[in-house]
Amino acid sequence: MKYVLLTKKWCLVFLVLLIGCHSLQHTNSYEENSQNNLEASLIKDIADGRLDMTLEEACLIASGVNSAKKMDEYREKMNHLISLISRETSVARTSDPITKAQIIFDWLQANANEGTYKDCYDVRNVLNLKIGNCLSYAVRFTVICRCYGVDIKNVLIPGHIYNLLEINGQTRDFEHTHSDGIVKKMDKDDPRKKVMKDEEVVAEIYLYRARNANNDLQYDESSKDCRLALMFNPHDSRFIILILDNYIAKKNYHEAFVFLNEYLTRYPDDKKSLQNTYNLLQRLDKKGDNKH
Repeated sequence: MKYVLLTKKWCLVFLVLLIGCHSLQHTNSYEENSQNNLEASLIKDIADGRLDMTLEEACLIASGVNSAKKMDEYREKMNHLISLISRETSVARTSDPITKAQIIFDWLQANANEGTYKDCYDVRNVLNLKIGNCLSYAVRFTVICRCYGVDIKNVLIPGHIYNLLEINGQTRDFEHTHSDGIVKKMDKDDPRKKVMKDEEVVAEIYLYRARNANNDLQYDESSKDCRLALMFNPHDSRFIILILDNYIAKKNYHEAFVFLNEYLTRYPDDKKSLQNTYNLLQRLDKKGDNKH
């Protein structure tokens, strides 16, 4: 009798463990699907070349937010900042957009910027730790300004991003990574500066991800992020160069040459700037063929 009871007891334990394992597998599968679904929704959104979801959502997904629950948490963090700014400043009672933007900027500089780190592109870190770089600080500032009806712009120069407001013939620049908040004259006068579309801002986050993966020797992951960046900004050769670097690091010269050839077929205007790379890869590809 004791043996039968003991057997039943162990059968019950096994059943509980089995159910638990099944539940855990189901949870893991659900979380994976949630992550895939969020990024898949972003990819589907950009398929027509235009971003329809908010900049806040797109940048959080690109930064790595991988579930609806986490998305809600970060939206709440952003909304909390907006609520604090409304309570502690006169921004809600101000009508002039430039004054509004300056109030928001000053409050963030004083209360929500704890440090600048070159590779801290992740928007989550700006909301969790109050640290960021020019990109993540600019994204947060843009999202908050738009909440107050201020159409702030993001300006890209090689290696840097700052914000710009133009209204009624007046302009105001906002620099997040210098303590004085003033954009350097050389940056303002840089002939390569470009006002970015939201799609291009998202592409910059994927570019940071791709560069970090490349530095960590994760070449396939880096190329994946580059291809995502290209979906948001298909005319930027920086992504192409990094993909080629990933191929070359793996000594996949043929794949690199085919990829570059296909790209230049679609964008022949870039052939002049990439001609030396094209010639090098063509030689390496032929040399590889001669070995076989």
